Amino acid sequence: MELAQVSGFLAQVSSISEIISRDQMKVAFFGRTSNGKSTTVNAVLQDKILPMGIGHTTSCFLSIHGSDEPDPYILVPGSIDKKKVESLDELADALSQEKLDHSSLVQVFWPKSRCNILSEDVVLVDSPGIDVSPDLDLWIDEHCLDADVFVLVANAESTLMVTEKNFFHKVNQRLSRPNIFILNNRWDASASEPDRMEQVKDQHLSRNIGFLVDELQCEDKGQAKDRVFFVSAKEECISKSAIKTKFESHAVSGLKIAKKLKILMEQRVGCASQQRSTQEKAKKEQENRLKFVKEQLEISTREIKCLIKEITSKVEDQGLSAQADKTRIVPKKSKDKFCQISKPSDSVSA
Repeated sequence: MELAQVSGFLAQVSSISEIISRDQMKVAFFGRTSNGKSTTVNAVLQDKILPMGIGHTTSCFLSIHGSDEPDPYILVPGSIDKKKVESLDELADALSQEKLDHSSLVQVFWPKSRCNILSEDVVLVDSPGIDVSPDLDLWIDEHCLDADVFVLVANAESTLMVTEKNFFHKVNQRLSRPNIFILNNRWDASASEPDRMEQVKDQHLSRNIGFLVDELQCEDKGQAKDRVFFVSAKEECISKSAIKTKFESHAVSGLKIAKKLKILMEQRVGCASQQRSTQEKAKKEQENRLKFVKEQLEISTREIKCLIKEITSKVEDQGLSAQADKTRIVPKKSKDKFCQISKPSDSVSA
C-alpha cells in the first residue's frame, strides 16, 4: 500500500517536473460535442483559425502551434509531410479527408505573424467531444499529462453533465492539482430572459465552484470564483490567470506531496524504531539464553572432569590392589614347590 503511494507521488513529481521545465504553455480545451470548443479556441487566438460553426465537429485532437514559416500547414499522425492549408475551408477539407481515430493528434502550425498570441509560446489543444469515446484514460495519457491549463467549455443553457464531471475526475486523479477553468459558453442565450440572468448565473457559479472545491478539491473557495467565466473566452482573462497559477499550483502540489511523504516516512521510521526495539529485546533474550547455556555447559564440563578424575583414580587404585594381591600369591606358590622338591622321598630312606 505504502509502495503504491510512493509510486503515485513519483509519477506526480515527474509530471510536475516535465511541465515546469517546458518554455511553452499548453492549454487544453474539453467539453461535450458542439459546446463551442473550436469557437472558444478561435476567440482566445483572436483569429479564425479552426473550422467551426453548424455542420462541423472536431473529430480528433488538434494542437495549434506558432510557426515562423509564412504559410500555415498541418502534420498528421504517421507522416512527416507538411500539408499546406491556405484557409479555414482547406483545413476543414484536409481534416475530413483524413480517417483518424478520435485520440489521434493533428498538429496545426499557423504563422506567428498572423496571430500574436502564438508568438508567446502558447500551444492550444482542441479536442473531440468527451461524450464521443469511452476511452478517456487513453486521452488523458496521450494529451493531458503535460497540459498546464484545462478549459472546460460548458453549455450555459444547461448544468454540468456527468460526462464532463467524470472526465475531470479522471484528470484530477492522474495529475497534481490541475489548473481548471470553466467557461460557460453561449451565455448570450440568457439575454432573452434578463430578469432571470443573475439568478441563473448564481446557480451556475455555485455549482461550478462546488465542482472545483468540493468534488475535485483542486481549488479553494476564494480562488475558484476566478476560474469561472460567463462570457467569451477572452485571452486576457484566461492567460493571465493561467500564468499566475502555472507554477503556484504545482508548488502547492509539491508541498502537499512532500508533507504526505513526510508523514509516510515518519510512520515508516516509527515502525522501524518499534521493530528495532523488538529485535533488540529479542537479541538480549537470546544473549541471556546463550550466556546461561554457556554457564551450564561449563558447570557440566567441570562436573564431568571431576567424575572422570574420580573414576580414573578408583580404577588406578583397583589396579594397584590387584597387582599387590597377585604379588603375595606368587611367592607362596614358589615356596610350596621348593619344599616339595627338597623333601627326601621314602624310597631313598629305605
